[in-house]
Amino acid sequence: MEHYELDPRDEAIQAFHEAVSGPADEVPLARAALLISRCEYPGLDVDVHERRLQDIADTLAQRLARDAERRPSPLRVVQTINQLLYRELGFHGDNQHYDDPRNLYLSHVLSERAGIPVTLAIVYAEVAQRAGLDIRIVGLPGHIVCLYRPEGGGEADEMYLDVFNGGRVLTVRDCQVMVRNIFGAKVPFKPYYLAGLTPRQVLQRLLHNLKAGHLQRGDEERAALAIDLLLGMFPWDLDEIRDRGMLRERLGEYPLALDDLEQYVQYRAGARDIQTVAETVRSLRRHTDSEA
Repeated sequence: MEHYELDPRDEAIQAFHEAVSGPADEVPLARAALLISRCEYPGLDVDVHERRLQDIADTLAQRLARDAERRPSPLRVVQTINQLLYRELGFHGDNQHYDDPRNLYLSHVLSERAGIPVTLAIVYAEVAQRAGLDIRIVGLPGHIVCLYRPEGGGEADEMYLDVFNGGRVLTVRDCQVMVRNIFGAKVPFKPYYLAGLTPRQVLQRLLHNLKAGHLQRGDEERAALAIDLLLGMFPWDLDEIRDRGMLRERLGEYPLALDDLEQYVQYRAGARDIQTVAETVRSLRRHTDSEA
């Protein structure tokens, strides 16, 4: 039997699909994010970057252990994290090149110490969790933050942290104002905005940003790759199947485009754009029939 070597990018895609296929609470967030990076940088050594995260976490754990004798307040714990990540290691929000797609590749963020909220939240939460702290990623609309839940503390002790701005402590009111400043007063703040995200949801936010960034730059091939990764987690997301089909049609991958768009037409008969998509399907059928 012949053995075929996978293309490095295909290998990274397959590894990502395997990483996100297990139970929701066992999806390895940092590793999966690094596998997304490996799709862009085929020679990337994921293990090396994971060790970087672990080394930072080990340093943090040692400092927390020293502070534990003095029973530090929750605020003091956050200050210890922020001192290490932002002041000593130099992580920061990339205001100058916010829309640069590289800010969505965790390997780049770990190397350059700059990123946007979603990738900095992955760094912050992963380091803190590996050091034994309960810090979760919270998906506010338009701006991801982290939530610290001190051991043995109550709701009054919880703190939201703006990881893009040096780990600044936020109140619930601050979070509400942040969302209002982005979307305006017409968008009411919902309590579930403050709920923690699962690893798959964090990866979904990251990939949606990556897809949008590549589309803005006209890079349809990379946008289609982001959709492939999204569908590895949510295989029946018909909106993504439609978008991939449209991209495949523009890329000249007509049989694959037809497969995607026929699924959308079959299962989304009442969608607002169904006539446009159905016309594209008819055009693709004529094209593929003429080539048969």
